[in-house]
Amino acid sequence: MKHLIFYPIFMIVLTLTAGSAFAEQPDEQATGRIITLEECLATGIRDNPTLEASRFALKAAGHDIKVARADFLPSISSSYSVNHLENERAKGREDTDFINQEIKTFNIKLTQILYAGSRIVNTYSKAKTREKMVKAEMNLEKLELIYNIETTFYRLMKAKQDMIAAGESVNRLTESVNSAQAFFQKELVPYVDVLQARVDLADSKQLLGVAKNNVNREREGLFTLMNQPVDSSVQFQDSPYATLTEKFSFESSFQYALKNRPDLESLAHQLSIARKEEKISMSRYMPVVRMDIGYNDQNRDFDEPGGSGSSTFDRDQRNRYYSAGVNITWDLFDGGKAWYGKEKFKAEAKRIKALIKEAQNMISTGIRKALYAMSEAEVRILDSDDALMAAKENYAAQENRLRAGVSTIPALLDAQDRLVRAQVNKNRAILDYQLARSELKLMTGEKNLNSLNSNLETIGE
Repeated sequence: MKHLIFYPIFMIVLTLTAGSAFAEQPDEQATGRIITLEECLATGIRDNPTLEASRFALKAAGHDIKVARADFLPSISSSYSVNHLENERAKGREDTDFINQEIKTFNIKLTQILYAGSRIVNTYSKAKTREKMVKAEMNLEKLELIYNIETTFYRLMKAKQDMIAAGESVNRLTESVNSAQAFFQKELVPYVDVLQARVDLADSKQLLGVAKNNVNREREGLFTLMNQPVDSSVQFQDSPYATLTEKFSFESSFQYALKNRPDLESLAHQLSIARKEEKISMSRYMPVVRMDIGYNDQNRDFDEPGGSGSSTFDRDQRNRYYSAGVNITWDLFDGGKAWYGKEKFKAEAKRIKALIKEAQNMISTGIRKALYAMSEAEVRILDSDDALMAAKENYAAQENRLRAGVSTIPALLDAQDRLVRAQVNKNRAILDYQLARSELKLMTGEKNLNSLNSNLETIGE
């Protein structure tokens, strides 16, 4: 009979304390600036240092093209010299070259390479291919950055939900311990219930501490990926969750990845560069033909006039002339340097082919795993929805039974625990689905899975 008297009292106390427990939960979105996932991605792509470095690398590769293109154009060189000769001692017949004089020489020359095997063409083509390779590598870094920001953001959302659930559990069990001690003092419950509640409270506090630490860690990671200072006033908010209506097959996704994965594109360009290097090495065995056109101006100013018998004459000279000609140089032997250079890049090409095969295998495995994980998570989401509805209904039923005096306090607390656990399981299933979706985007090279199906249909045609 005592139990029936204290059940209504306990329900009133529990209702008031539960209300205060939920009221104490911090509303993180009430203050501060709210940032969505799309804003995180835009900020990261704009400010991430790795992508910024890649943009400079792409710019440098563009300058390499201009450097290589310069070999198609003629080069112009010029020189000017002033030499003074001072005679120290002379014997024998007079040599006008060694009489005191000052020589001023000016020349300008235009040189145009007419033929150099395929070296110039392949060097220029290699520079253009390298720019494409650098761009593909930058796109890969962008794709990986998007993946890292997305997965960190999703883990942060999950950690926040875990922290809320853990906080509710701590508040509930704190009041449970207080209530159990009060009932124990009135000899309405055994002391073992008090001990059990204290153990559960200690476990929940540890889980809450872990959840808070996870939130802080994921926030730090997200700010770092965006290259932004940590701001405690900034709150991250996810968009409404929804599963994709499209279904993806492995074969179509893999074929799309073969055409769109930036790392495969980069390796293809590396292979092309290695083959061009082979041709450049072999072109060193070909002759180089140059055309030179020049202008020369030489002025000799002698200190003393020349003499012949009793007469003297001015020895100063000034010669101006043009020159034009074709020069051919041919390296006939270099100790095998060009040959072994060609063999080196032939081996490099084989190495890159092996890397392409390895990357294709990695992508194939990644796509399969992502599709399996998405399918499994979808089933778990549906199951967790059913479990959450059942947990809510069970909690309401236990609450009504306790009011009617036909249930017990541990039964109600157990129903609350099941309700929180069902919510945590649903959050975990949603996170796993989001992570698998991001993995599929990374593996296929598509930034938006909503448009992937239409692209796959285009490939199929």
